[in-house]
Amino acid sequence: MHQLVSPYLSLLNQITWQKCENFCFPSPLVRQWLQEQGSLSLLMKKHCRELSVEVLYNDWADISLFSEKETDLLHAPQRCLLRQVLLSGDDSPWVIGHTLIPQLMNSDLSDNVFKLGSHPLGDFVFQAQYVRRDELQVAKVDTENGVLWARRSRLWMEHQPMLVTELFLPEAPVYVKENME
Repeated sequence: MHQLVSPYLSLLNQITWQKCENFCFPSPLVRQWLQEQGSLSLLMKKHCRELSVEVLYNDWADISLFSEKETDLLHAPQRCLLRQVLLSGDDSPWVIGHTLIPQLMNSDLSDNVFKLGSHPLGDFVFQAQYVRRDELQVAKVDTENGVLWARRSRLWMEHQPMLVTELFLPEAPVYVKENME
């Protein structure tokens, strides 16, 4: 499975992000998926019998590995937890998730996410009492195999930030209706 996602992971550093209000959405379906304010995991579960999570990477990383824009959005100290996962619906790869959580004093958020394993991040985040999303950005990613869609946003859980990037792979439901019409 890692051979499948490796080229897509490298795309994450090359994406040119746009604010939603400046983005030309090609269809209402793409707009719905990219602007989803709730749990993407929950939305994905509505389109499959089984949503699975494969952890690709889950460890601490120095902030020097990330772009200035990423660390600015997080007001990051020296280290962040980097969690990369592959979300699949009924064994079809749908989304690569890339999450950064700063290591903050007096916060156990990063430790709790570190322990999630194969559970979706959204299931954990959206059960919290205080959750909000801001800095939502979207992108059209041109690849040799066609266009992919991506989104990035800062999620606040109990007043602690995390930066979540999601790249929609070719078999994701965001493309299904468009291909059938």
